[in-house]
Amino acid sequence: MEGHIIEEIIEEFEKDPLPKFIKRELDIPLNSTRAVTIIGLRRSGKTFYLYQTIEKLLNEGIDKSRIIYINFEDERLLDFKTEDFTKIIELYHKRNQDGKIGYLFFDEIQNIRGWETFIRRILEKGKFRIFITGSSAKLLSAEIATGLRGRSLSFHLLPLSFKEFLALRDGKHKAPFTEKGKGALGKLLEEYMAFGGFPEVGTFEKELRIRLLSDYLDMIIYRDIVERYEVKRLNALKFLIKTLSANYAKELSLRKLYNFFVSSGKRLGKSKLYEYFSYLEDIGFVFLLRKFGYGIRETEGSIPKAYISDTGFAAVAGDADRSRLLENIVAQELLRKRYYWNPLEEIFYWKDINGWEVDFVVKEKRDVKQIIQVVYAVSDPNTMERETRSLVKASKELKCSNALVITFDYEGRKNKDDLDIAFVPLWKWLLESHETSH
Repeated sequence: MEGHIIEEIIEEFEKDPLPKFIKRELDIPLNSTRAVTIIGLRRSGKTFYLYQTIEKLLNEGIDKSRIIYINFEDERLLDFKTEDFTKIIELYHKRNQDGKIGYLFFDEIQNIRGWETFIRRILEKGKFRIFITGSSAKLLSAEIATGLRGRSLSFHLLPLSFKEFLALRDGKHKAPFTEKGKGALGKLLEEYMAFGGFPEVGTFEKELRIRLLSDYLDMIIYRDIVERYEVKRLNALKFLIKTLSANYAKELSLRKLYNFFVSSGKRLGKSKLYEYFSYLEDIGFVFLLRKFGYGIRETEGSIPKAYISDTGFAAVAGDADRSRLLENIVAQELLRKRYYWNPLEEIFYWKDINGWEVDFVVKEKRDVKQIIQVVYAVSDPNTMERETRSLVKASKELKCSNALVITFDYEGRKNKDDLDIAFVPLWKWLLESHETSH
């Protein structure tokens, strides 16, 4: 393509101020000799996260002329080919002849065929720090692993955490909280649970949010699945997404899911259903937690529990089960802690042969660090007995005394059979979990 178009895009970036953004909690290295890759669902904020990273560089004294940002979804780059990457490097050296390290930011780079060979060549020269984003987790994990040959660091950006959501709304909610403040937090938490954490969604009027989330689903279906994997059975794929969006925070047997498809009149082979489900895992739409076990065969052979990446998708499916929404929010936060701060943490659920169950088991290396039960309300004595009894049984089997119950608004402590159990409101756990993660 013509070089003046690329030069025009580079000059626009240098002259224009950075747009406003919400500070995200993910922290990435600024001077890695490997390509730093940011992956995640579309509209989860990857572009604005690159702007945040650029601002950090500017604050550290890096001149903006040493930074190049290009979004490959810019319609002016429709004819961009692999060989055009060279023009970017030439333009950089035209503007910077001092030999200092340059910083390249490539947004949605998966749109360019053969991009990984260029990135590897530039990395080998050691003259640039490279930051790239992409929306297909499978594309990035597979192609970076093979194409960059171990020369990358990958980070997964999720939709907004509750703390980030509060910053998006007004940024005024900080401890210590008054009764009025807690009431306002509770209202915002209900909104966060109902409509999820996609940044743009939180800025829209409530009556437009479902429409916007539906548009997001269409983008995920058509751009990240249909185009990428050449899916032919579009109606079956849409039905699968709708089914998962209404049946999250539950054990998911693919065999039973297939039988449900058959009973619903959807003509899709079992192997094809498994294939479509794997696509949704690849792009990060759904994630699975396995049952805790003491061996790989026991864990991997268990029936997993399925969670969706954002509770807003449940709203599109017409689901408003507060108990499962709360559990899904907790699952998202545990996953965030693993992605952002502690990749050694593993998350499971626990269930014994008698059916006693604990929602989450947090393990690091060989040790179980915490067992977590999620209960929307504990006012019913039978509910309190069932949930605490499960924690006691799990505590004895897993040799873990760090027991927690996350509720919507109840806080306190209870001793059950010598096990001290803490009860914490969801809003408090979501905010405090960030304080203890760093």
